[in-house]
Amino acid sequence: MNRFYKLGIITFFVAAIGSSCSDKDSVTININVNADENSMLYISRLDFKQAVVLDSVKISEGSNTKKIRIKQGVEPTFYTISTKKGGAITLLAEQNENITLNFDTKNSLNYTVNGSTGSAKVQILATTFAKSKLQIDELSKKYIKSESEEEKRNLSNEFERIFNEQKEFNTNFIKENHMSKANIMAIYQKYNDNLYLFNSSDDLLTLKTVASAWNAIYPESDYSKGMVEEIKRIEKTITNSKLQQLISESEISIPDLEIPNKNGTMVKLSSLKGKVVLLDFWVSGNSNSMLDNRELLGIYNQFKSKGFEVYQVALDANREDWKNVVDSAELPWISVC
Repeated sequence: MNRFYKLGIITFFVAAIGSSCSDKDSVTININVNADENSMLYISRLDFKQAVVLDSVKISEGSNTKKIRIKQGVEPTFYTISTKKGGAITLLAEQNENITLNFDTKNSLNYTVNGSTGSAKVQILATTFAKSKLQIDELSKKYIKSESEEEKRNLSNEFERIFNEQKEFNTNFIKENHMSKANIMAIYQKYNDNLYLFNSSDDLLTLKTVASAWNAIYPESDYSKGMVEEIKRIEKTITNSKLQQLISESEISIPDLEIPNKNGTMVKLSSLKGKVVLLDFWVSGNSNSMLDNRELLGIYNQFKSKGFEVYQVALDANREDWKNVVDSAELPWISVC
């Protein structure tokens, strides 16, 4: 099956732009950069399918300090700062953040960032993946040059080990940060244009998990819409028999969830094995989520006697508010937060 995860320009790294906007609807980025020559910094916003250049600033050889303010919407946004030579840093910014970024143009991966939770998560993904990519690239070069079948087998095994370790790291990251937009970066990382980390039909469930979580919070986001369209396109290319095979194979690789219900009892997703399970993400204070629950209630009542179950994960920051909504709505299915 052809590679289906395409995010346009997905070299995630840093960003910003100055404008006259209030602190409440802006983000401030303080950049301390040491440049090896006179150059330009390009500030871009990363949308789902493209990178949009917002501005550029001149930097001189040596130490430079720039303060940039960008108008920032409610949804966290990926920004990048890059130079003519290439190499970029990604920030994941939110409203009212005051971010400090320090880096050297000779080694943009060795940067520090403070004042932004999302950007710190992105840095973890970027630096971890960069180390893995360096190893994969070296192994690929050795494989091409090798004339020994035994050496090639050993290199292939090492390649697979490093690849699987990185994939496991990203999978765990997604499970542990289900409310972060950094998950979108985690699922679209790639070693090259032909080798994405999540690159098979078996990974469709993970894409659905990330898309569903983000769509529950920001249904109008171009990332939500883009991932939903991506999923529809993928599913359209799978025949009914292929889809059945995908479902059975995915049961092995589904990342298990273990989250407490309103009584504090831990409920494992794997405990529902053998049933037809809908894994759903929602926000209790979101009106669209409440409307979706009304529609879901009819389906649940119709098919619960036939083995249908709902495992609904709330993305609320306040458990008490969520519990009150669950109690008042009298939701009959498994609801966890």
